[in-house]
Amino acid sequence: MRKLCVVVLLLALCITFIPIGAMAGRSTNAVGIQEYVVPADTMAEVRGEWLDSLAAKHPAGSWAPMKFEPNNSQLDRLGLPSQEVLLSQRYPVPTMIDKFGRKERVDLPTITSPAGTLGPTVATFAGAGWFGIRPGAFLLLLTGGGIGWCSMAHVYGTPGTYKISTAGHCGKVGDVATVIAAFGNRAGTLNPVLLDIGKFSTSHDNSLGDDWALIDVDPQWQSLVTPTMAFWGGPRGIYTKTGSTVGITVGRRFPSVPAVSTNADPYLAQTLVHYGHGTGVGTGGTPRAGETISWAVNHFMFFGAIAPGDSGSGANTLTGDTLGANMEAAGIMTHLWIDPLMKSGLGVMGGTRATRVTGTLANGQIVPYPIPIAGAP
Repeated sequence: MRKLCVVVLLLALCITFIPIGAMAGRSTNAVGIQEYVVPADTMAEVRGEWLDSLAAKHPAGSWAPMKFEPNNSQLDRLGLPSQEVLLSQRYPVPTMIDKFGRKERVDLPTITSPAGTLGPTVATFAGAGWFGIRPGAFLLLLTGGGIGWCSMAHVYGTPGTYKISTAGHCGKVGDVATVIAAFGNRAGTLNPVLLDIGKFSTSHDNSLGDDWALIDVDPQWQSLVTPTMAFWGGPRGIYTKTGSTVGITVGRRFPSVPAVSTNADPYLAQTLVHYGHGTGVGTGGTPRAGETISWAVNHFMFFGAIAPGDSGSGANTLTGDTLGANMEAAGIMTHLWIDPLMKSGLGVMGGTRATRVTGTLANGQIVPYPIPIAGAP
């Protein structure tokens, strides 16, 4: 795995965008691609501010949508232009934009391999070295006078008509979905390259278990879609079991000692794997894992590390609901349980199960190739 990551990173750093319309006062030299990195102390600051804002809006012992809407101060610290600059235009073609609103259109690179040309794709949609519109890709919502920061979940449909899911609270029907396709490096200055990929066609922004949306990917960007989750691979099918791994019963008499029971079904005790753009845990995309607590009919709960920006990301089960069913789609991460533990960066999260999403899941490759490869397992 370490060798693969090194090769992937070197590939990402070697790709260049060739500008076809330079900003005023800038040269037409190629724009280099560089990994998006935020200092650890900055990430910790932003996470703490986000958690404080959730605690101020939602009482302890309740579920809160993991909505992250960075303000101008946070955007600046995260290396992005202000809300005013980001909202000043749309991005129908890959466009690099700086903090002053100066823009530069860039071409999408073509990635080649010994197997031949794999077609046009965009670097760092889903972190350094993981290419394409896929589970884990970075999602920005530039609508309604504010900025929303989310991640993408699973792909639905068939090639040429793909849709991709996310949290319903990330956008409403008709909203445009934007990705940070890359960070361009010109003369040592990093600026985001933005691209509008499609619109929300379905959105359910309700309570835990009914918080999901589908984005129709525009025809011209369909070739960039891969169902395979960044880093982890899959999904392959959908996890369908229900039940709790641990049960707690409190008697009615006082004093009462809670009785703790465990469920003997080994297929309920699942490790969840996910990949998203949570600030405070890691930028450039971060693979993580958590342990499930409960599988309800419409939602799931688990314990792990998560942060703003992971909302809307997809989760897969490490094994599955039957023997040999690895990397099944679990669902979409949407909510955080408010309690003091979350300040440590750990806590109980919940999401909408993949079984609730209307559509036909597109299976990904078990081996998580950075670039889609036709016919791979």
